[in-house]
Amino acid sequence: MLFWGALPAQANWFTIAGIAGDDSADYVQVDPATLRSDGDRRWLAVRVSRVSERTSAEGIRFRSFQGTAEVDCSASAARYVSAIFHAEPHFAGPPIARLDYPPDRVRPMVFRQIAGDFSARVIRAACAVGQGDRTPPETDKPIEATP
Repeated sequence: MLFWGALPAQANWFTIAGIAGDDSADYVQVDPATLRSDGDRRWLAVRVSRVSERTSAEGIRFRSFQGTAEVDCSASAARYVSAIFHAEPHFAGPPIARLDYPPDRVRPMVFRQIAGDFSARVIRAACAVGQGDRTPPETDKPIEATP
């Protein structure tokens, strides 16, 4: 399975909601070092850890996932293009599922049941930061699950 872009050897996760590693709450992180752009499109790594088990639209029961989001700056929208799911919180344990989401199978980048409009914040930040970068996403390097 291929993902857009590759994580650097040491990810630079920035927590935008919650507290990283907190077992009593959900948290959301992005890795700004993975930001790539091509015109009005941006791609970056996103990950979410949940305090309790969730079920994806595909029926995958998970506690955490990491993936790649594609941001469309002209539409002020974002969607996941890939995801790696874990049964454990904090992206621990082996991946239980890896999915790609082609354009005809849109999975909006939303953070359900997490207070605050963090999707809009990620979109604004990605579009502001990536304005001068014209690096297309890498398509030949898989993103591997990281603990």
